[in-house]
Amino acid sequence: MATVSFDKNIVIKEPEAVEKLVEALSSKDVKPVNKKFASAEAMAKGEEVLKRCLSLSKNS
Repeated sequence: MATVSFDKNIVIKEPEAVEKLVEALSSKDVKPVNKKFASAEAMAKGEEVLKRCLSLSKNS
């Protein structure tokens, strides 16, 4: 599957959201990947959903 890199500005207006983002980015906690969500079956299902969403948006 091809990937595209792009730059996009993100605007965060709420101070609480800024605090949460800074906390998440500076956290040293490592959380394991849930294998159920990263399985080949789950990835294929996600790709199909994405294809459907993108095909609908092209027709708009």
